[in-house]
Amino acid sequence: MKRTLAYLSLLFILGVFLYIANPNYGLVFGPGGKEWLSLRYTDNYYITHGLKEVGGMNIVTDIVFDYRGYDTIGEATVLFTAIAGAVALLRPWRRDES
Repeated sequence: MKRTLAYLSLLFILGVFLYIANPNYGLVFGPGGKEWLSLRYTDNYYITHGLKEVGGMNIVTDIVFDYRGYDTIGEATVLFTAIAGAVALLRPWRRDES
């Protein structure tokens, strides 16, 4: 009986969370429609001018490698440093056999 009540309460809580997460009924995290275009002008600029300025067919690649190139190089450097540090820490220490 206790398990059934616990499962029903968890199911109820999940339903409440799903209702809140639905943008049509619950929380809305940002404006939509015409307000979105006025506040997110950089997105609209990339979409309309990306093909003419960069010449690529994939807008995501154009943004990452052309518009945000320096930022991407910095992120790649941080990622490489983190991976190198993790490999150095997880590698077993070797002892000299002499």
